[in-house]
Amino acid sequence: MEQLHQNFIRKAGEFASPPMINRSSSNVFEPTSPDKFFDKVQGLKIEGTEDVFQVYQINPEEKKTVFVFHHGAGLSGLSYALLTQYLREFNKNQCGILCYDCRGHGQTHTSNDEDLSLETLSQDLVNICNALYPDPTTEFVLVGHSLGGAIVSNVAANQMLKKIFGLIVIDVVEGTALESLVHMQNVLLSRPTSFKSEKEAIEWSILSHTIRNVESARISVPSQLAKIEGKTGVKYIWRTNLSASEKYWEKWYQGLSEKFLSARAPKLLFIASPDRLDKPLTIGQMQGKFQMEIFPECGHLMNEDAPDKLASVLNDFYNRNKVFIPKRFNIPLRPTNRATAPTRN
Repeated sequence: MEQLHQNFIRKAGEFASPPMINRSSSNVFEPTSPDKFFDKVQGLKIEGTEDVFQVYQINPEEKKTVFVFHHGAGLSGLSYALLTQYLREFNKNQCGILCYDCRGHGQTHTSNDEDLSLETLSQDLVNICNALYPDPTTEFVLVGHSLGGAIVSNVAANQMLKKIFGLIVIDVVEGTALESLVHMQNVLLSRPTSFKSEKEAIEWSILSHTIRNVESARISVPSQLAKIEGKTGVKYIWRTNLSASEKYWEKWYQGLSEKFLSARAPKLLFIASPDRLDKPLTIGQMQGKFQMEIFPECGHLMNEDAPDKLASVLNDFYNRNKVFIPKRFNIPLRPTNRATAPTRN
């Protein structure tokens, strides 16, 4: 949601200078299949419900630590596709990776797609993790962008998962998020309501500076759309009706800073500008309660704009905070080469 506000208040001069793109190529805005980015893509049915979540997984060599990525409002799990590829490379496939389309988004379908409450979305994350990783020794690194940051902070602060290795929030701060809500309906109305094709939607996302990485946009944007066939032909509309979720907006972000700071795990905050910090986070940062990384060259969709840089920081965060367990070696019961004293004649 904060992304839309940032786009809304951006100076008009910035729109006059779109990203440098070779538009002479007919394929520059063509959609890219996400299948090659993940080891497994499936619909996961939650036991005892009719809810089926679209999940994207990268399998590790050892399933001890799993990065769980929650996307922002109106987006999908594929907004992390490029980032996860870099993370897999940097991490040498040590950790598992899980992305998913949350309720009411992407290819996920539930018995109540309109229920985007903080409590429901948090429980969805827990249900998915428990279904895919039932081993109680599995540790989770929770990563959330915008709305996703509110969800993972709520899960971590309330210890809704047994083992949380780390908490990582991408470009969302309680103070600025709450201040932005008053503008949201106008911002949503300023977006195109439909597109003639997925390609047109990808082009709009780049030229409007919503996403600053065309490679990522080609993967993520199609998953945000729904295809509609009518008498006038085919059109693509937004999969998620964000305007209808207005009643949930305020509660998403209320108490976010306190939850983030109180979580009993190593913490990392990505932001595009230090000016976005509110008072609690400013104090917390000065007290060294969390790591902060600033990427001023990025827009709100930092994980799409600079996936390689964020992945590098995530990998360093993991390596710095993991507990080193030395390898065990068998110790012989007695020395194998005993020294003997020389005998006297």
